[in-house]
Amino acid sequence: MNIQDFLLNGLGQPDTALLLNRLAVGAFFAISGYHKLFNKERHATLVATLKACGVPFLGFNQWFVPSVEFFGGLGVVSGVLAPLAALGMLCILGIAILTDGMKRVNSYTPINRADYVCDVLYLPETIYAVMLAVVVIAGPGQYGLQSIALTLWNAS
Repeated sequence: MNIQDFLLNGLGQPDTALLLNRLAVGAFFAISGYHKLFNKERHATLVATLKACGVPFLGFNQWFVPSVEFFGGLGVVSGVLAPLAALGMLCILGIAILTDGMKRVNSYTPINRADYVCDVLYLPETIYAVMLAVVVIAGPGQYGLQSIALTLWNAS
């Protein structure tokens, strides 16, 4: 590969890029969901956030949301049903952005519309949503367990 090819096309390893993206966003959600499920302090913080945002069905959602994060994160990391897992987490992230995220953006007191957009893009939830959208759109790539299993199945 020469410099011109690299500058125009990168390394030409889209499946490796998909793997890195999946590992990063999936690990984040698996760990975050785990702590919200099994750490009393983190769970209490989640419940307080859900209450402050007016999320309905608190008794259900205080366990549903971190369960989706935990199991969805595992699905994305492993590549097993990764687009479905990512879609589930995207739904939760959308609600988080519209509730808690917008409260934070408004507290930054953006100076104009461009600054407001910048503040929304600066939210970690927005960045994670983009990473999950990549998984929904492109799939897990060839390095997911599901893809590896299908390749082995078809080879036999």
